[in-house]
Order: sequence, then structure tokens, then C-alpha cells
Amino acid sequence: METKRKLKGPLIVAASTAAAILVLAAALILIPSLAPSREDPQVITTSTLRQIINVSELSTFTAVYNGIAEVSNPEKPGEIDYYVSYKAKVLAGIDFEAVEVDVDNDRKLVSITVPDVRINDVVVDIASLDYIFLNDDANASTVSQQAYRACEDDARAESEKQEAIVDLARQNAQNVLTALVRPLVEQADGGYDLIVE
Repeated sequence: METKRKLKGPLIVAASTAAAILVLAAALILIPSLAPSREDPQVITTSTLRQIINVSELSTFTAVYNGIAEVSNPEKPGEIDYYVSYKAKVLAGIDFEAVEVDVDNDRKLVSITVPDVRINDVVVDIASLDYIFLNDDANASTVSQQAYRACEDDARAESEKQEAIVDLARQNAQNVLTALVRPLVEQADGGYDLIVE
């Protein structure tokens, strides 16, 4: 009986020691992971920003345009063969490869300059074409193809004159660039400011 009592005491001490070692090991593992980690400060570079906005062309505004194109006689350019009314979608945007990015680390400033807006594409609804012929000979099998090209040219020319299309496409481009770049700027160490113009 006495031997059992003697063994019981060392077993309790050994179990207590093992439990303390396990608690200490768990604390050593968990405490560093609970402390806020210090990441290396992010440095903003022009090449990093270029990778973020790596898109060649983006349409930032779509307008629906209803127009009337006139088609001249190919042999007598002064005479109109027919008029054609149409509906088209005009897509305006910017060339992202022409976006200028400047990082001034001394002033903590990121500047992005948006290039001029251009008409990226014109999509004419061929089902919407409606003709008024002044020359009945022009009503031939190739009239749709010729009229389609005339409508595209007309929609492009008229849209380029519309300042509202250009202004809205530019504003949308600025918003897209701000949304793409701002997260990186906010993560950078040192509180950079972002200007998109």
C-alpha cells in the first residue's frame, strides 16, 4: 500500500508538468499569431499601377442614336440616291494604353491623366434600316451593305460632335480608374493622395 502512495505523488507531478508544458507550447504558438502582424510597407510604382490598368481599350459610355444617313450616287457624287434611317449604339471610351501614370513618392501623390475620349465602336441595328429612294436604280441587292456602311459613318461622325457623349465617357473613365487604383493607394504606407484628371 505504501508503494502505491509513493507512485501516486510522482504521477500527479509528472502529469501537472506535462500539462504546463502543453499550455506553454500552445501559448508560444498562439500569442504571436494573435499579435498584429507587421507587413512590409507597400511601395507604389508606376509599373505596378500600369499592371492594374492593363486594358487596351474600354468603352465607358454607350449611347443609343437614331439617325438618317444619305447615300450619294457613286458615279455622280452631287446626287443623292437614297436616304436611310437607322438605330445604332455608339460606344465611347478611352485607350487605356494612353493613360499617363505619375508617382511622386516625395509628395506622396499618385496622378493619373485620362486621354481624350474617342468613339470605340458603332453598332447599327440592320433590322432598323428604312429607305427612301430618290433613284429607283439604287434599290439593288447590294443596297443593305452600302446603307449599313453609310449608317456607321453617319453615326460615328454625328456622335463625335456630341459633347455630352464625350463628357460622360470621360467621367466614367475617371471613375473606373479611381476604382481600380484607389485600393492600392490606400494600402500603401505613408498616406498617398490620388488625383485622376
